[in-house]
Amino acid sequence: MRKILKGGILIAVLFIPLQIFAFEAVVYNENVLSQKVSEELNLIGQELYDKTGIHLFVAAGASTPLEELLKKQDELPKPNVLLVLSQNSHKVDIVGSQEALTFFDKEAVLSPYPGTGTILPILTSHKGQDVFNAAILNGYADIADRLAKYFGLKLEHSIGNANRDTINILRILFYGFICFALLYYVQRKMKRARHV
Repeated sequence: MRKILKGGILIAVLFIPLQIFAFEAVVYNENVLSQKVSEELNLIGQELYDKTGIHLFVAAGASTPLEELLKKQDELPKPNVLLVLSQNSHKVDIVGSQEALTFFDKEAVLSPYPGTGTILPILTSHKGQDVFNAAILNGYADIADRLAKYFGLKLEHSIGNANRDTINILRILFYGFICFALLYYVQRKMKRARHV
């Protein structure tokens, strides 16, 4: 009986620190983010914190105004970055400690252009029912990647920017085809002009 009790105490002592120090990326969620997305955010956020010491958080509200969600940043450990989404206000923002915000380009993440931004293009696409989860996950991962890049690091749990890379490749192919077609057209016109 004593061996079982000692074994149970040993297991409890070993697992308590894991529970105490588990990183929670989502500091506020009003039934906007799914459990699966929250878990993915926790993995990325934990790795980012372990490697850089920067806390990256999310606050997502369905009916809570953006201004209320932005106040959450003051309660968080520093240095921090907080990605905020308010469905009711139809707004997204990124706030954080002054130091942490200098490590990446916030305006690029929030850009409405698909080649640059990772949040607003998804929210405005209206394709699919789960645009909020996709937008937050993409934006969070983009911020994490940008912070890691600033410190010369690579995140193992990064989801990357596959959508942006695919769009850029398609854009290059499209413009390349247009240029080729124009050059071919001009060349044919010049040949005809010579033969006349």
